[in-house]
Order: sequence, then structure tokens, then C-alpha cells
Amino acid sequence: MTFRLPRLRTPRNAEFTSLLESFLIAAVATVLIIRTQLWLTHYPQLGGGGLHIAHLLYGGIFMAIAIGVLLMFLGRSPRRPAALLGGIGFGFFIDELGKFVTEDNNYFFKPAAGVIYVVFMLIFLIIRYLSTRRALTTEERAANAVYLAIDAAHGRLHERERVRAVALLDGADPSDPIVAPMRSLLGQLEALPTPPPRFYERWGERLRAWYLRVSQWSGLRRLITIVFALWVVNGVLTVIGLVLQVGVRYGKLPRGLRVDDYDDLSFLNVAITVGTTISIAFMLAGLLRLRRDRVGAYRMFERGLLVSILLTHVFVFVRSQFGAVFGLGVDILLLLLVRSMIHAEEGRPDALPTLIDRPATGSPVRSPPLAAPGTPPP
Repeated sequence: MTFRLPRLRTPRNAEFTSLLESFLIAAVATVLIIRTQLWLTHYPQLGGGGLHIAHLLYGGIFMAIAIGVLLMFLGRSPRRPAALLGGIGFGFFIDELGKFVTEDNNYFFKPAAGVIYVVFMLIFLIIRYLSTRRALTTEERAANAVYLAIDAAHGRLHERERVRAVALLDGADPSDPIVAPMRSLLGQLEALPTPPPRFYERWGERLRAWYLRVSQWSGLRRLITIVFALWVVNGVLTVIGLVLQVGVRYGKLPRGLRVDDYDDLSFLNVAITVGTTISIAFMLAGLLRLRRDRVGAYRMFERGLLVSILLTHVFVFVRSQFGAVFGLGVDILLLLLVRSMIHAEEGRPDALPTLIDRPATGSPVRSPPLAAPGTPPP
């Protein structure tokens, strides 16, 4: 006779994608700020008398505070601060990676920057995968609606949140015993007026409106061509640098033609060249399609930038450590602009959809008007 434990499955938070992204952004920003501050101050050490207070300890403090906030307080309000505090703590922690993978506790271990970059990229890819794997189940929708209603207990339920809770219940199974009482409760609660849009929401709408105006400009295609042609030229120069180094190594070119600081034909240089060549191919395909298919060209640019960010920069960080941040920043900025242009061209909102926007069936949510207080639910 066999015994099977019951299958326990905790409902997912409908906003977990946004919270995890806040965690990741805070972690990345913390590492960059720490490295910049240490470089500007010539890497000081806190302590004395044989003691050294590593900033790994600060990371533990921030992460402990984040856990404490989540354990102490109910509702949605503590989640964002906890995600930011946890991200800051993780940034302090991961920045010390070099000390814990070397025998001599070498903070300046050269591959550490590349490993840190890979860790952040893996977290980003996991977040993307989890957010697109499947929509919320009916049970998860009901659970998230209950969680939204908790804010009403301390006077923080806004009309926008009440509408979101009703939208969640619209995609839930009507036979669930909690759905009807929750609809009735949400119809009777007095919600606060919806606050004005946050600054990044306003910027997103302004960016979309600006692009729609600029898209009518006859010189837009020429400007886009120039920007990505410059990107291609920079990539081609990188590839030429390796080709010249090959010639130098085999004695076919004079030493004076050495480009950049390629000291030998290493695996890193080959990997960077391969990644750059793939990105160049996508960019050229996009430039060739720009005249007849603007959205298709944008998608080619997007793929080329993703290859550069997710593949090429891994090896660039290993070789150049945090000196590669500028090039990565340029690629990320271009990727954000390209995706904004794709969304504007396709008539979609600038923000990425969340799990709340997709019911369990995969069809779009249409939320009916809320019932008046005291009116039985439909």
C-alpha cells in the first residue's frame, strides 16, 4: 500500500513579474553604484586593527529587512519596498562574488564581472519565462482578488484596484464558492478615487504619442538607418580587429597594424566576434527591410540587440570587466526604443502585459461596470 502526499500549490501573485523586475533593477543598480563609488574613492576598506567590514554584510542586512517586512505586514503595499530592499541586498551580496570563488579572496578576480552578468541575465530570462508560461488559473484569480480587497481594511483600496479585482473574478470559475461573495463585497466597498498615473506611466504614454507623431516624419527612416548603420560599422571594426590579429599571429601582417588590445587569439575574442557577427547579420537584414516593412525591420533590430545583450556582452564583461557597462547601456537603450516603436506601430500600450490582463482561457478580459452598493451580483 502506497501513500501519496497531497499536492500543495500556493497561488501565484498576479504582479510577481513586476515585483521581480523591481528586484532585478535594484540589484543591478546597486552593483554599478558600488563599483563606481569604490573606483572614485580608490577602494577604501572599512574597519581597522585587523578587521575588515565587507559590504556582503550590508547585503545580508537589507535582505533580512526585506524578509521581515513581508512577514510582518499584510496587503500589497509592503511588496514593492520589500522587492527593492531585497534587490539592494542581493546587489551587495553578488558584488563580492570574486572573494568566494578564489583561494586568495580576490575581489578583483577578472571573470567575476562576467559571472555576475550571467547571473543577472539568468534571472531576467527566468522572469520572462515564468511570466509567459501560462495565465492565472481560476483559483489564482480568486485568491488575488481577495488579496486586493485586503487594502480596503486600512483605507487604501482605489477604484482602479477594485476594477482589477473584478476583472480577476471575471476570469474565475463562477461555481467557485468564493466568487459570488467576493463580487458582492467589491460592489459594496467604498473605494478611493484612482490616483493620477505614475511618472513612468505618463512617460510611456508620452513616448508612444511622440513616436506616432514622429512616425509621420519623412526623415525617420533615414535617421533609423544612420543609427543602426553606425552600430553595424562599430561591429564590423570589432570583427576586423580580430582578423588583423590573426594575420599578426601568423606573420602575414606587420606588427604595426595591430588593432585594439588583442594580445592573442583567445576563446573570448572568438566568442565576441561570433556574437557580433550574428548581430551584424540581423542589423543588415533589418536595414534591407526598413523601406518595405518597418515593423519587420524593427524586429530584426530587436533580435540583433538581444544577441548582443544576452550573448556577446557575457564575454565582453569577462574580458573588460565593468568597463563594458557603457556599450551594454547603449544596447539596452536601443532595445527599449525599438520595442517602444514596435508597440506603437502595432497599436499596443507601451507597457508589457501582466498576468492580470490574461484570463485562464487566454481570451481578453472585458470587465463589466460595478454593481451599485446593495445590488445582488449578476
